[in-house]
Amino acid sequence: MMRAMVLPGFGGPEVLRCEQVARPQPAPDEMLVRVACCGVCGHDLLNRAGAFPHTRLPCVMGHEIAGTVAAVGPLVTTLRVGDRVALCQRISCGICAVCRHGRDDLCRAGAGFYGEELSGGYGDYVIASPRNAVRLPDDMAFDVSAVLSCAVGTGYHALGRARLAPGDSVVITAASGGVGIHTVKLGRAMGLRVIAVSSSPSKTGRLREAGADHVVVAPDFAFHAEVKELTEGAGADAVIEIAGARTFPSATRCLKAGGRLVLVGNLEPGTVALNPALAILKELEIIGSAHATVADLQQVVELVRRGRIAPEIGARLPLTEAAAAHRMMTDKATLGRVVLMHT
Repeated sequence: MMRAMVLPGFGGPEVLRCEQVARPQPAPDEMLVRVACCGVCGHDLLNRAGAFPHTRLPCVMGHEIAGTVAAVGPLVTTLRVGDRVALCQRISCGICAVCRHGRDDLCRAGAGFYGEELSGGYGDYVIASPRNAVRLPDDMAFDVSAVLSCAVGTGYHALGRARLAPGDSVVITAASGGVGIHTVKLGRAMGLRVIAVSSSPSKTGRLREAGADHVVVAPDFAFHAEVKELTEGAGADAVIEIAGARTFPSATRCLKAGGRLVLVGNLEPGTVALNPALAILKELEIIGSAHATVADLQQVVELVRRGRIAPEIGARLPLTEAAAAHRMMTDKATLGRVVLMHT
């Protein structure tokens, strides 16, 4: 058995309960990882509310995981007991077409996604695989390591999808959130001209410290006019769209001809309106971007090891205070990631 914060039914933060549940059992080609820290993502809030059809109740959420290998199956040869690891959100199969092309984030033939098909990091143990685990340097703290796959890796993957070169301009919506502020930091490290969009004027200073060249405060979610002004009327080379429906209209309008809109998040699930003429006449590209691949996570670990980017931890709470962490996220009470500590 193990301790876990369990989601017994969909609802508000108050539905989360601390219980003793069965410890996951790894297959011969899998490992058992003792969770040290787990990040809290906006995805968790949507999952808790019932937004995802593959979530099996009761479930243990949490996909931003770092910890120590506690046991290995007989077919695991590349990792061993005691290794410190960060985990990608999904365990892929390793043999399907997308896996063979290095796009393991798209695999649907593997064991699945933590917190939906798999018991996640709100529990003391998770199963893992050499296909989704990356070994960590001995001196990299677990709270920092936990946020690398999602809070940092998601933005890293999205910026790659945007095909940007040093000096290009990029708009980042929901820039003060966990994914947003790390995408700002990555953009600066990549030599981009970063325009951060936030609904909160109180977070302007921190966003500039993170590397934003410009901060647009848009409580009404309309920012295209200011972006056009900042880019001398041309528009931005790309938008990393993290907020989703609320900012989508302005995101499409602030792009230059030939610009790329990379869709990363949608805080309010549903459809958005798109005028096809805008995309046609300006030859805009609308690109989906899921989560980090294992290769992305390896690169992110290296960037952090070299000091090129410092993850932003907004708060650290005990695992048993997962409900409080969700309320902090809902209230936008912190900048950066909230991390649940297992010890």
